[in-house]
Amino acid sequence: MGTKQPHVLIIDDDKGINRVLSQILSDDFSVIATTSGKDGIEMAMELSPFLAMVDLRMPETDGLHVLREIKKSKPEISVIMMSAYGEVASVVEAFREGAADFLTKPFDFRCLLENVRKLATQSNIEEDESQHQHAKDIIGNSRIMKHVWNLIKRFSPTDIPILLQGETGTGKELFAKVIHSLSVRSNGPFVPVDCSAIPESLIESELFGYEKGAFTGASTRKEGLFESANMGTLFLDEIGNLPLSIQAKLLRVVQDHRIMRLGAKGYEPIPLNLRVVAATNIDLKEASDKGSFRLDLFYRISVAAITLPPLRERHGDIPVLAKHFLEKCNIEFHRDIRITDEAMNILGRYQWPGNIRELENVIKSAFLITNDFIRPNHLNKIIAEDENPSTDVNDIISYDDLTDIKNLKNHAVHEAEREAILRIMKEHPFINKLQLAKLLKVDPKTLRSKLKKYGFDNPN
Repeated sequence: MGTKQPHVLIIDDDKGINRVLSQILSDDFSVIATTSGKDGIEMAMELSPFLAMVDLRMPETDGLHVLREIKKSKPEISVIMMSAYGEVASVVEAFREGAADFLTKPFDFRCLLENVRKLATQSNIEEDESQHQHAKDIIGNSRIMKHVWNLIKRFSPTDIPILLQGETGTGKELFAKVIHSLSVRSNGPFVPVDCSAIPESLIESELFGYEKGAFTGASTRKEGLFESANMGTLFLDEIGNLPLSIQAKLLRVVQDHRIMRLGAKGYEPIPLNLRVVAATNIDLKEASDKGSFRLDLFYRISVAAITLPPLRERHGDIPVLAKHFLEKCNIEFHRDIRITDEAMNILGRYQWPGNIRELENVIKSAFLITNDFIRPNHLNKIIAEDENPSTDVNDIISYDDLTDIKNLKNHAVHEAEREAILRIMKEHPFINKLQLAKLLKVDPKTLRSKLKKYGFDNPN
């Protein structure tokens, strides 16, 4: 496999197993073996093999412990667990802890070698992806996300337009950046354009640029976003918001790879060499049927279409996503906050209408208000209400209270206060106590009292 072979680490207290596996794998891989689980963990940290093969039962260190330690510090290392017993509970626990496979002794060596080769191929792909700054933020092992990854790997090296379809918050711009970084244009510019944020009166001049004197106020020539993206990727987010007049001009750009600046009479068209990646949260085919989107443009930009799934359709990815966002917070703020199983279960049952963006905001908000663990009471109000219908006003106060105007008024005030605090926390996930008090227009002492009252046990 070339001069540099990928490393395989074997951790088994049976020297005979180590010797046989080393012989089988040595033609394709550089094999290191040890009979000590403790030494194996240290070797994994030092050598970073693409694969560790770990025996389940060892006298010194339990194989599941070795698995946990490796995945905790080096999650990119694939781990195959091995055992002569294959107890169901152990198999389930191994996969839950992140094992890539579980092999029962005696081995079918032909199948074993084939599986290791497949893992090596996958590791090479993931290593290539990790070299790009945005690929590491695409998290998910669900079947539907693996399908998305396969499409991205297939389409990215080509130069055809790509259409990303998905609900708000599914990460369309992040995926567009990954496509750019995996393409031959990765050294060129990536220019994002939010088509829904530019006023209709300005969008043409922003995209195409203009010559001096093209309109009142055009005192100098300006390069448009198409030119800014030359030799790179132009990302048109929410392309369905483009006016029909601009859609017609965009179609010509995609077809002819040339543009004319506004007011460029007598000038030659400007040649372009770029790739267009578009994104939408609406059904463009349906929009074309209604006359709000050009059908010919739809066909041009959707040659390669990728549908990004909403988070509710990939619930299995929620734990790893939540831990990923939590780890980002820990790294940024030099803390070691963790999440309880109960809180994770709540996240897993919630439907996430705001998708990944909402999950990240929930984790950031919960991170803000705890000292050690994220617990159910730290989760945003919307999560708590979804999980606990008893927080409805009729369950919080009794029927007698409902007839008491004073109690109703007090309850409404408390709810409004709690909602105001949560809203600011969502909008400013890393706000500190003094800043929060200033925005709420209360003194810090009053704020501390209210945070404690409404279940936010860590005002820092």
